[in-house]
Amino acid sequence: MIGSITLKVCGITSVNDAVTAAGVGADWLGFIFHPDSPRHVSEPKFKAMAAQLPPVKKVAVTVEPQPADLARLKAAGFDVYQVHFKHDTPLEQVAAWSKEVGPERLWLAPKLPPDQDVKPEWLDFAGTFLLDTFHADKFGGTGQTGDWGKFKRHQAAHPGKTWVLSGGLNPDNIAAAVAATDALFIDVNSGVESSPGLKSQEKLFALWRALEHL
Repeated sequence: MIGSITLKVCGITSVNDAVTAAGVGADWLGFIFHPDSPRHVSEPKFKAMAAQLPPVKKVAVTVEPQPADLARLKAAGFDVYQVHFKHDTPLEQVAAWSKEVGPERLWLAPKLPPDQDVKPEWLDFAGTFLLDTFHADKFGGTGQTGDWGKFKRHQAAHPGKTWVLSGGLNPDNIAAAVAATDALFIDVNSGVESSPGLKSQEKLFALWRALEHL
């Protein structure tokens, strides 16, 4: 935690980047298991890194997984499971993810078009919701900022849930983002990279300095 802000650094692909992120105060490290992502980490690669990773909570990031996929990731020792999915995914599928890992360990990251909100029926299935920038063809990782007003509205309407702000956050805009949303939990990825999948020590420390002064 940096000041009052909980920080997740996502898209970790190496032990070095994990150590650097932990060194600036990251509370969570995200590992992406979506093959289409430039920050994709295979399960064997994660297992090879696991013993060398810092003692920071770890998030397995997936896109519309099968319950069997989550079961394998559970065996790898993750703390929570972040699931990205289309807004029209059948409710039975969302329920299956929740049943597999438990609501307290499930982070739902719905892909919400501009005119769509988090569905009330999803709320019972997860304790944490991550709102990322909408893109018609991608599940996150766009580097573009999202709808900060929508985030603030959801967080205010459902204070019993944890809300994670994501999408295009970087050292230059993080102060404005927190001020506009009242976010207490942020997720950064491309905004602290030197290239896709390679975190920048300079940008991570700049983010830390920006959060320290909030």
